[in-house]
Amino acid sequence: MRHRICQTLLFVCVASLPLPGVAGECRSLLHPLLLQAEPATADIATVRTLCAREADQGDADATYQLALFSLGLGGNWHPDEAVPLIRSAADQGVTEAQYWLAWQSESGPALPHDPAVALSWYEKAAAGRHRLALQRLAEASERGELGLPVDPRKALEYRAQIRRCDEENARASR
Repeated sequence: MRHRICQTLLFVCVASLPLPGVAGECRSLLHPLLLQAEPATADIATVRTLCAREADQGDADATYQLALFSLGLGGNWHPDEAVPLIRSAADQGVTEAQYWLAWQSESGPALPHDPAVALSWYEKAAAGRHRLALQRLAEASERGELGLPVDPRKALEYRAQIRRCDEENARASR
């Protein structure tokens, strides 16, 4: 009896895991929609359902992508729904989400202006090698922005990291 219960629990756990052919499709299906002036409502609904399923399965990137549906896609502008999803993804290490929080904390309408919070999120995204975060920190180091002192050496370090990222991306695309 105990063996049968363990088998059943194992089956339920395995059955709930994302399927290899399905996991991670949210991003690849969503981004083409974001490039369309007016994506079809049915396409938006289909991709949103897929992203929600992947997010429910624990995919932090899908959680971030799901938030984008509340930031203008299909005419929906509900940042109050998007921000908690983005924070969750950022806390799980999604560098795009970390960068978004930094950018909005620095200059966006969705979050209160707070340079210290922005700096913290930029640094987290940069630690994950997010190119735009590295770029912003380089500029902030050159200009003494976001509460940073003017530090040309630190700016050069950030720019060197950007070059390494660019080189790695060039090698990967070959």
